[in-house]
Formats: sequence, C-alpha cells, structure tokens
Amino acid sequence: MLEKKAYGVPTTPPEKLTQGCSPELLHLRSHRHFHVLCRSQPAIAVAAYEGMQDAMSQCKEQMRFQPWDCSQVITVLQDPPILRLGTRESAYLWALSSAGAAWGVATACSQGWLPDCSCSGSDELKQNWEWGGCSYGVQFGIITSRKLLTRSATSRSPLRKLEKHNLKAGRLAVKKTLISSCKCHGVSGSCDQKTCWKKTAALSTIVQHITNKMIKARRLPDVNSPAKNAELVYMEDSPDPCRSTRITNRVCSWRNETSSQGDCGLLCCGRGFKVSHELISYQCDCQFVWCCHLKCNTCLRHRWVSTCN
Repeated sequence: MLEKKAYGVPTTPPEKLTQGCSPELLHLRSHRHFHVLCRSQPAIAVAAYEGMQDAMSQCKEQMRFQPWDCSQVITVLQDPPILRLGTRESAYLWALSSAGAAWGVATACSQGWLPDCSCSGSDELKQNWEWGGCSYGVQFGIITSRKLLTRSATSRSPLRKLEKHNLKAGRLAVKKTLISSCKCHGVSGSCDQKTCWKKTAALSTIVQHITNKMIKARRLPDVNSPAKNAELVYMEDSPDPCRSTRITNRVCSWRNETSSQGDCGLLCCGRGFKVSHELISYQCDCQFVWCCHLKCNTCLRHRWVSTCN
C-alpha cells in the first residue's frame, strides 16, 4: 500500500517499488502496455498496480453493506468475469482502476520514488506566490494511467467503448478532487512568499467521488449515445448479486432496526445468518508510572457477531 508523506520530507521508497515487477505481474499479458512497462520502467508499473489494489480495497470498504462488494476482484488486469458485461459494476471497476493507477503513480512521483518522474522546480511565478512542489506528478500519473489501461482505439466492440469512457471518467475524478497546498516562506515564518502546488486528494476521497458517480450512473440505449465525460455509463442490467456473489461469512448487523445498511436480511440475500459469541481482550485502566512507563490491565469484552450462512 502506498502512503503519502508531507511535501519536502524525503522518504524511502517502499520495498515493492525497488524490487520491480514480481513474476505474477510479469505474467499479466492481457494488457500489453502494462507488460511492456513492467519490463522497461518497473517502478512505475508497480506504483500503478499498487494504486489499483488500494482502490479495490477502498471499494470493499465502500460496498461493505452491499451484497456485491468487489471481494472477487484483485485488479482489472486479471480480467475478472464481471468485466465481460457492460454493467454498472463494471463501469465502477474501470473508473476505480483508472483513478487508482493515476493516484498510485502521482503519489510515488511526489515522494521522489520514481527516477523517471521529476518533481523539482517551479512552473510559474505570480506576484507573491509561485507554483512548485509536484503538480507535475499529478499529470504524470494521469497520463501513465491513460497509456497503461486504454486499449486499442480501433476496436468497435461496445464493451471497449464503454471501458474507454469509464476509464476517462476515473481519471477526471482524480482531477476533480485535486487540492491546493501551500508552504509559506519569509522571515520568522511570515508568508511574504509562498509556494503552492496541486496534489491528489486521499484515495478514499477519490473513491467516494466515483462511488457517488456510480449511484447516478446512466444507462445508454446505444453505445454511440452521447454522454458526459465525467459520468459513468453502462448498457446491461446487473446480474443478481445473490446469485453471483459469495456472501457466506459476510459480517452483517442483526440488530439494525433503524437502517437497512448492513442489515442481515438484505446482505445475506434471505439465506439466513448465524450469531456467534466472541471474547475480545483489550488494554484498560492505564496509569502513568513515574518515570516513564504506562501500566495497563487487560480487560475482556463480550461481543456478538452475526455472519451470513
């Protein structure tokens, strides 16, 4: 998983970036551009892949109260069966993957982890502030995502056209959620001059933005129907998640009386659920002992957990 650090703070690249593409990644040949990138610029390929995996983790979090929750998808590069359909869910996955790849590369670039991505220098000086930092890294991530995931433009397949549109919507979500950050310069910390730069939002913010787009996704009567670049589009009804999704052992809420969110009746597709008892240990009654030690007791807490059959 990739993590952001503060601008200007040197960090050590994660081990995965320095090791390059694993044998498993090198065998992902369905997306030719990714395979080529693994061979030529492995750190960029790994950063993009890690970003896509992080996006799938965020998907599981966003959909944890729904029967379909991305749990059977590692990344789109493995060509999961759901992508063979032009559904709302496949549109969501393409947009998430595109955004995740852009975010992963932009994050790695901003930390100075990618030798082929420079984040130094300022682009423009205006009055008492200047653009600096790594605004370039954001664009580098978006361009990499486009080149990495967009397949042949000559294909007339309706699915390919939907795929291309939703990939672009994902990249636009990264742009839409960009935030400005500034650092002051001057005597005694005054802000006579400041350096400002654009940076990507937290991945959770980007994924939430795309999730909102998924809820409002538009069904096209025809693949050539006009659609706004930022909206997600689909052409087929979603398969019944209760038939196509593994729900056994999904945690649900059996005491949920005020909201359907996470309700066992909804989440378990009417198949019933079981309730088990757990004993949780945790630190409690902590006291500071001079000097300098924190002494705690171990307490036990009972918890009831409901899971789908």
